Amino acid sequence: MTDHSSLIQLAQRLLTESTGRPIKLNKPEKLNSQHIVLRCQLDSPPPDIPPSVVLKQVTTTQFNNPDGPADESHRFLNEWASLDFLSNLPGEAHYGPRLLASSRADSLIIIEDFGEHQSMQDLLLGSDGDAAKKGMEAIGRFLGQMQAATYDRGDEFAAVQSRQNAASPHSDSTKDVREQSEVLRDCFAALQITPAAGFWEALENLERSVHSPGPFHTFIHADAGPHNFLYIDGTVQLLDYEFGAFGYGLLDVVSARLGFPHTSKVQSVPLEVAGQLERAYQGELAHIIPQITDNALFEQEIVGACAHWALSRWVGYWNWYFKECFEMGDETMNKKMEISSEEAEAMRSRVLTLYQSFIQFAEMTNHQLPIAETLQSYTRMLQQEWPELEVMPIYPALQ
Repeated sequence: MTDHSSLIQLAQRLLTESTGRPIKLNKPEKLNSQHIVLRCQLDSPPPDIPPSVVLKQVTTTQFNNPDGPADESHRFLNEWASLDFLSNLPGEAHYGPRLLASSRADSLIIIEDFGEHQSMQDLLLGSDGDAAKKGMEAIGRFLGQMQAATYDRGDEFAAVQSRQNAASPHSDSTKDVREQSEVLRDCFAALQITPAAGFWEALENLERSVHSPGPFHTFIHADAGPHNFLYIDGTVQLLDYEFGAFGYGLLDVVSARLGFPHTSKVQSVPLEVAGQLERAYQGELAHIIPQITDNALFEQEIVGACAHWALSRWVGYWNWYFKECFEMGDETMNKKMEISSEEAEAMRSRVLTLYQSFIQFAEMTNHQLPIAETLQSYTRMLQQEWPELEVMPIYPALQ
C-alpha cells in the first residue's frame, strides 16, 4: 500500500484543531476510488466523533478546478459545499456523512464513516426481498426528510457555495432540454420522425416548470441512485453529493420508477414498489408543501419529472451513441467505443427500460402524452434497428 502517513498526520492535525481534543488515527484502509480515499479508525474517539472517519483527497484537476467548466471541474468543491451545508442544518438528523474537518489548500475533506454496509444496489441485485423493499421505502422517507429539512434554504446553500467558489455541476437529471432542442430536431430529421401534435409546447411547459422556482423546488442530490445509498438496519444513508443543487425535488424521487438511470446496472422496478417509495416521500413533505397532499397534482408532477428524465436521456444518448450507430452501424460504433456487442446490447436495453417506464406511466395517467407518443415513435425505430431489444428484467430482489 502507498505510504499515506503525511496525509494521515495532516488529518489528525485538522481534526484536533476542529474538535479541540487530540485525535490519533490508525488502521488506514484504502477504499476503491479514482481519488485518495482512506478509512481510518480513531484511538479513543470523543463522544461526538464517530469511531472511524473517511479522508477524501482529490488530486485530479478535472474534478477540482474552480476555473474549469462547472459540469465536471466543480464536483469536489460542490460536494464539500453540500456536506458543509447539510452538516449545519438544525436538528438531530443527518443527511449524508457529517463534514468533520477540511483543508482547501490540500483538497481534503474528512467526513463521518458509516462503516461497512451493503449499498442499495447490492441489495436490489441480491435475494433478500424483504430488506430490498424496506430499503426502497426508506429511500422515499430519506429524500422527503432531507428535502423538508432544506426547504426554503437556497440562499444559505448559495452562500456556502460562494465561500468555496463552487458551483453545482449539471447532471442528466438537471440539464435544461430546451437548450438541446436542436439535438431532438436532428434525431427527427435523421429517422424521419414527425413529433406528435403539441410536442414542442409540452416540452417548453415541462422544462419551464422543472427549471423555475416553485413549491417542489428544494435541495436535491441529483445522483440519488442505489449505488449511493447505504442500507443500514432498515434505514438508508446517502453518499457522494458532488452534484448537490437546489432544483426540482421530484427528479431524485422518480428515478426509482425509471429503474435508477444514474447507474450502469439499470433494471426494472415494479410499479407497486415505486409507488410505495413515492408515497413515503409524499408523507414526509406534507407539512412543508401542502400541495403535495393533492394526489392528482402529485401524480401529474411525478409524470412530468419522469418525462424530463426521458427527454434528457434521449438527447444524451442520441448525441453520444445512437446517432452514429444509425450512420455507421453498431458494430463500427462498438469498436470505436471499445465495448463488446453484449455490453452494447445491455446498454440499449437499459435505455429502453427508462423510455418504456415513462411511456407506460404517461399512458396510464393520461399526462405528458405528446412527449410519450413522440418518444414511442423513437423507440419503435430503435426496436426496428435491434429487433431483439427488450426492457431489462425486474431487479432480482424485487421479483
